Amino acid sequence: MPDRPGNTVGRFFVYFIGSILLIASIAGCAGMQGRPPVGPPPPGAQARLTKADKSLEAVKRQEAAFFAELDSADAKIDKLRSKPYWSGFERILIKYPSLTDPGKQAQITPEVRARLSRWSREAKVPWQAMMRDYYQLVDRCAILDMKRVAVRQMLISVQAAYMAVVMMEAGAGHMKKANKIFALVNSLDKPGAKLDSIRLNRLGLYGGAADDAAPLGGTKQKSSNPAAN
Repeated sequence: MPDRPGNTVGRFFVYFIGSILLIASIAGCAGMQGRPPVGPPPPGAQARLTKADKSLEAVKRQEAAFFAELDSADAKIDKLRSKPYWSGFERILIKYPSLTDPGKQAQITPEVRARLSRWSREAKVPWQAMMRDYYQLVDRCAILDMKRVAVRQMLISVQAAYMAVVMMEAGAGHMKKANKIFALVNSLDKPGAKLDSIRLNRLGLYGGAADDAAPLGGTKQKSSNPAAN
């Protein structure tokens, strides 16, 4: 299982602040002593920048693929939720949270089985079939969320790569170029926040549900403006 995005963000944040302090110190020196001397291009800076650019393009492709899969999963989830008998099944899932874990389906107690059987008679739908469809979506969302985490980590890694170039250029007195790259790093915060805002709800699905099954953290955002844009 990949590292939690928050942990990775924490490590990047320390590195990021260190970079800012370096740039600020250089800018401070420029204010007291005039412009810092502009040296030759830092060795390896252009190669690092080119590599970071290629990595960013790869992240954009991965992000676009993620949002395409998310849209597809959304459509299937919406179709399931549109069933007239879904609300009753959802209430059962909320009352018996262990049912939301596909790995615990063999542990269904007689009480839960009786409740599912009653729902099945009322809905005229075999609860086993409904559970199977639900678990397929849960598995799909779980895999998709791991992809979301992976894309988020890739984006953080790219920001760190760009910041390394910012430090090199700023250290050589190339503040205009350093500021330009730094602006790019800042622009990547928005797609990063968008990825962070996407969360599975307590039923293990994406998107809205009944009020008592609302997402535990954040609200799902539609994929209208991914970083690839």
